[in-house]
Amino acid sequence: MVNILKREIVITADGSSTIRLCEEDECYHSVNGALAESLHIFINNGLNSFLNEKRASVEPIHKCISILEIGLGTGLNCVLTAIEALKHKDLIFNYIALEKYPVTVQELKCLNYEIFLGRDYNSILEKIHSVQWGVSEKILNNFNLTKIERDIKELEGDSLKGVISNVDIVYFDAFSPNIQPELWSREIFKGLFSMMSGGSILITYSSRGSVKIALRESGFTVKRLKGPSGKRHITLATRPDTF
Repeated sequence: MVNILKREIVITADGSSTIRLCEEDECYHSVNGALAESLHIFINNGLNSFLNEKRASVEPIHKCISILEIGLGTGLNCVLTAIEALKHKDLIFNYIALEKYPVTVQELKCLNYEIFLGRDYNSILEKIHSVQWGVSEKILNNFNLTKIERDIKELEGDSLKGVISNVDIVYFDAFSPNIQPELWSREIFKGLFSMMSGGSILITYSSRGSVKIALRESGFTVKRLKGPSGKRHITLATRPDTF
């Protein structure tokens, strides 16, 4: 279990900031570039890859895209997804994020993502972190957000279906297997698999062998993808017969 005692803001290699857990020496994002990592993994190889495959398919794309993030953290993945949603006015995005240790208002003020993302980022981030926990609210005309202040372990298996079902994309951005191996278990992944829709994907930064084994044992088809700067590989997991 992660012991949240002290956190600090640090600057990563691409100039963007992240939060570091001092006692665990664990950062919320890659020290090789927080923004670059999120864009490469969750937006380009996650969201955009999913949408491109669906639009190229003979079957019509669903008008509603459901995304579940395991580990809201600073809100960077959520902000980037909302900004992408602005490019897809024909779609509705329902975004649910789990976070057991919410960041503080002071920590948010110290993040520098606005330098890279501009005014859209600033206004969207404020909305994201002002949303009440457990309540679905509209952030943009086509982007709805629900934040849940709980651990994925408390929602594993069938109980997770009561929170969200028919998920199209899972951003699995939990703390690393080094400090929270229980979050990367077959039981957790089975719970996720059971409530994901046909043609859905799970994308994560970890390419550890035990993680890929747990994903396969849960029913996923696993593919290794090129990682962002400083990381050789990431993992894409899909339900069988997708794409």
